[in-house]
Amino acid sequence: MITANEAAPRLAGAPGARASLAPARPIPPRAPSPAPVANYVFDDYGAKTRHFHVYPYDKSVDPRNLRHVPHRHDFYQIIWLRTGAGELECDLRRTRFRGDSLFFFAPGRMHSWRHEEATRGVMVGITPEFFNADGSAAGLLGRLPFLHDMPMPMVPLEGAEAREMDELFQRLLDEAAQPDLGLEDIVRGWMTVILAKARQQVRRLEEAEAAAGAAARAETVYPLAQRFRVALEQNFPRLLKVSDYAALLQVSRSHLNEDLRLHTGRTASDHIHDRLLLEAKRLLVYSSFTVAEIAYQLRFQDPSYFGRFFRQRTAESPGAFRAREQALLLNG
Repeated sequence: MITANEAAPRLAGAPGARASLAPARPIPPRAPSPAPVANYVFDDYGAKTRHFHVYPYDKSVDPRNLRHVPHRHDFYQIIWLRTGAGELECDLRRTRFRGDSLFFFAPGRMHSWRHEEATRGVMVGITPEFFNADGSAAGLLGRLPFLHDMPMPMVPLEGAEAREMDELFQRLLDEAAQPDLGLEDIVRGWMTVILAKARQQVRRLEEAEAAAGAAARAETVYPLAQRFRVALEQNFPRLLKVSDYAALLQVSRSHLNEDLRLHTGRTASDHIHDRLLLEAKRLLVYSSFTVAEIAYQLRFQDPSYFGRFFRQRTAESPGAFRAREQALLLNG
């Protein structure tokens, strides 16, 4: 649970002071919610392998997985759309999309689609274990922060770059259809190439935004910071203490905070709080859990502290935020 010693919010009007929480109490039982967040799990897609699946985008692999319903996955999803157009909503942001676009969805990221034209492309799902990403090594996923960090996880391509990406995905689709010895290694190789190419395209997109006046992120990869980010995504909300992540990454708390402050400008607690706030927003908008239920799911000991935590970071109560954002969805 969130405690005053680790990730508890600071009290408004008392700089540096932390909330004084009541003794831990049992989490009250919760009746099943009539409309929980739609969570599409890896096994729902009928994969014949343990760690990946590859399908044509227009193939319905599970009738329960409705793309227009706000949902999230428990795996990484990479989608290449060669044709089509419509609207994508991702974590309370909306954008138009067209064909020749690449999309990335990390586990837990809320999104939904509204297709307006016939769509053709390739859909890939990979588990975190597919690239052996863990808390002790950044791995390929740790070198690809855009999988988690992009506000809108979409990269449109044009011309030769779009043709090259389409060829890579078509080759991946063909290889994945051949159940032969070493298939997982072959798919891993093609996905490594695709994600490396995607990394190049994301960098070009950031450089174009910087030229237009937006701030570009540095290309430099900071191993400890990226290992922390991967570990946070994979262990949230089970681990919420800075000390737990320091132990997982085999560094001291002070070293972890110094490295994160140097390379990201924020401490480990700041990153944990950001992740808590994002999950709270997702649950408030896309589920019918009560505010109290959400507080307990996010391991706050008391809903009142959750309310204080939320108001300090958004300047509005959880209930007010839910009403405003759901009204926007209904009227959108």
